Order: sequence, then C-alpha cells, then structure tokens
Amino acid sequence: MKTIPTKLWLFIIAVSLLKVIIASSIALGNDEVYYWTYALNLEWNYFDHPPFVGWLIRITTVNLQIHHQLAVRFGAIASSAIGTLIVFKTGKLLLNNRVGWYAVLLYTSSFYCCIIAGTFILPDSPQMVFWLWSIYLLIKITRSINKSLPTLNLWCWFGFATGLCIMCKVHGLFIWFAVLLLALLTNRNFFLQKGLYIAMFISLIMVSPVIIWNLQHHFITYTYHSDRVNFFHSGINLLAFAREIAGEIFYNNPVVFFMAWAGLFGLFRQKNQRIKSEINVLLFCALPLIGTLIFLSVFRDTLPHWSGPAYTCLIFLSAVKLESFPAPKAKFIIIASLGFFLIVIATALPLINFYKGTFSPNKDTMHFGKGDPTLDLYGWKETGKIVDSVYRSEQLSGNTGHTMIITKWFPAAHLDFYVGTQTGLNTYGIGEIYDLHQYYWSNRFKQKLATGENAYYIVPSNLYDEKDLDFAKKHFKNCSAPLILPILRNGSLCKNILIFKLKGYKKQY
Repeated sequence: MKTIPTKLWLFIIAVSLLKVIIASSIALGNDEVYYWTYALNLEWNYFDHPPFVGWLIRITTVNLQIHHQLAVRFGAIASSAIGTLIVFKTGKLLLNNRVGWYAVLLYTSSFYCCIIAGTFILPDSPQMVFWLWSIYLLIKITRSINKSLPTLNLWCWFGFATGLCIMCKVHGLFIWFAVLLLALLTNRNFFLQKGLYIAMFISLIMVSPVIIWNLQHHFITYTYHSDRVNFFHSGINLLAFAREIAGEIFYNNPVVFFMAWAGLFGLFRQKNQRIKSEINVLLFCALPLIGTLIFLSVFRDTLPHWSGPAYTCLIFLSAVKLESFPAPKAKFIIIASLGFFLIVIATALPLINFYKGTFSPNKDTMHFGKGDPTLDLYGWKETGKIVDSVYRSEQLSGNTGHTMIITKWFPAAHLDFYVGTQTGLNTYGIGEIYDLHQYYWSNRFKQKLATGENAYYIVPSNLYDEKDLDFAKKHFKNCSAPLILPILRNGSLCKNILIFKLKGYKKQY
C-alpha cells in the first residue's frame, strides 16, 4: 500500500462519506431488501444468485444484530473503496500514475460503479472487487508471459479471484472466456502455462458448492436466468434494445460511456504498442459481455447494469486516451463527468425524499402512485409504523393472525425488513417459484399456517395487483375490505397502504 498516494486515500474517504449519507437517507430498494433475506438463512446458493452477497450482509450487519439500512449497504461502500484502489493500481500498471488517477475519477463518476454497485447492496457490489482484481492479475500474467517471467503464483491468485467473482455472480465466467480468447487469438503460450490449469482447478473447487446446490435443485438458477434471456420464441423487440442502449449510456454516465467507446475506436487509429497485450486483455473481458447483452436485448428485456463490469474495462482505455490529451482538455472531460454525476445525485435525493406527493398520474385509491419509481425507495419506515399500530390494536381483540401472506418476492422483502422486524409478523409465501423466488423455500424455516388461521395481505397501492390478491383469497374462506392508510411525502399523499384481513386458512392438499 506504500504506492498509494495520500490524496487517493483522502479522495476515497470523502467519496465514502458521501455514500454513507446517501445510504442512510433513502430506504432500501426492492432488490436490496431481497438480498438481505439471503442473510437470514445462509446457504451455498440461492434461487437467483450465488451466495456471496448474503454472506457480506451477514458480516456488515454483525450477524444481523444491526438492523439498519446503512449496515446492510455498508458492504457495498467498503467494496467500492477497495475497487477504487485496484482501479488506481491497474491504471498505474498499464502506464503511469496519471492513467491511474484518470481511471479512478471516471470510475467514481460512473453511476453503476459508484452508486448502483458502490452504494446500493447487490451481488455486483462484492463482484466488482473480484472482477477488478482478476483483471489486474490477468494483465500482470500477460505481461509476465511476454517477458518469460514466472507466473505460477499469479495464476493461483487469479484462480482464487475468479472463483470468488463467480461466487458473487455468474458474470465472472466471462473472465475465463476472455482467457480462452487470449490463448486462442493472441498468445498460444497460455496453453503451456501449468498455472492456467491450476487456476482452473482452484476456481472449480471454489464454485463447486454452487454447482452441487444447483444439481440438488435441478439447476433452477440457470433455468431462471436462461428463461430471462431466451430469445428463440420471441420476436424483435426494438423497445428493449433502446432501453438497453439508453441504460448503458446513463448508468455508466454519458461522459464515461462516450469516452469509453472513443478510447476503443481510438485503438484502430493509433495503437499503443507498449501495452498492446494489456489492451487485448481489457477488450476480451469487455466486448463479449457487452455484445452478448446488446444482442439479447434485440429479442428480450435486459437490465442495463448487467454490462456494468464490462464497462469498467473500457474505463481503462478511456484513461489511456485521456493521458494523450493536452492537460486542459483532459481536465475539462473529467470535470464534466464528475459534474454530471454530482448534479444527478443532488437532484435525485431531494426528489426521492421531498417531492410533494407522487409523479404518478394515477390517483385511483387502490393504485395511487402506480408507476412512480421513487416510491420503491420511500415510505417503508412509515409503513412499518402504520402496520405495527394496526396490529397492536387488533391484538387486543384476540382475533388476529401472525402472518403476512405474500405471492411475489416484492414487496415481500420490504415487508420482512420494515414491517416484520417491527411487528413480529412473519411472511409466508403462496404461489409459483418464479413469482416467489427464494421465498418459495423460506417457508421451511417458518411455522406453517394452521387450518382456520387468519392472516394479513399487505401491499402499497403503487404495487397493488388484484390478480395477486385474488390468488391469496383462494386459500382463505373470506377476506375483509381493505383498511386504507395514507403515506405522505412532504405533506401530500404519495401512496396508500392497503391492509386486507384474510380469514380462515383452508388446508391445502
């Protein structure tokens, strides 16, 4: 760490403090609270993803003793800080300190790197540490092979890093695909490296628990993800393609995005022979993933953040290109990138927490606020207090249930985190596995519903779907009219909380 400048440490501390403010000031999102439920029951794999994010949340919440959104997100903030250090060292390894600094500043101004994976807790959060570390090691390995230097130790660490990357998210397999491309297309000496096969063995051993779990569960994780990207029965979907491209531009910051592609196309005009092999590493780690997702988006809906790791590789190309610019021009681009980032953050936080009412034009009581994305991050603490008050008053009558029936994984996880922990109510999943996800199996850790037992069905109006309620009602003798309670934002109604009382659970055969 002696090679890390003091100003970089100060920069990381300052950015981390900004992230702490953001993480503390807005509620957890749909995905975040869902990944928190991973930490409740640690397993070797989950319905959607490998287990690392659940392990990380279990650590940062001190074995679930700290029930606060900052504790849940702290692993993302710490991972981002470590990732920033690796970005600097990689840029420095490529050329010099200035490239390292440019890479750090572009990395920090990327919404994916700094916020989506760097403040919000997702499998991407720890993945970015191991993805970047793997890239760094692969560059060192490539350089060592070209110089006929020993590589065995580097390969062992590479196998360890890629194994951990895959234990975060299956995207890590693209790094091994990059190794195959490097060996086949640029340097056949890779195949002569005994360290390569040792690294493969290390990665395979590390991810074997995930493979075993999927064998035991009929490869449900990959069945689910393959269904999400299956295009054989789909027509051309230009809207999905447009969303993917627009999402990549915005998530990575427009300045960072266009600099990344400018850096890439600049290679064809003026190749830097000094780092040609290292550039190949970055290209083979980036382009297959980006190309795969763009191709899939022509047929199916994709999520733009899936390509985030690939763009971190292109950020290094951007930094190399900036290093060739005159200092004033490079400075202007960096300021534009950071400035756009800060403007969006300074605008988004007040909108989420203080916008008066809702953006949604839907003012129907049962669907109030529908379509307003900011409501996923607002009003959940208030929901917990409201439901707790209702539940306590009904306990006095002695005719209340102790369970919240859920039919979808969201808002089930929000109910678990913000309502269940305050009231003592449990969630109990009813429905198909592709609707419930991990909740399909979580019932085994909970007390089963007894015949004749009462329960609650709780949903915010912006997420209310009558079909879901009708499905839940089929499992009970009757259902009361909803208790409709308002959630206010800056003094105006933004959504309602709908509380249905389900009476007389019918035994299922």
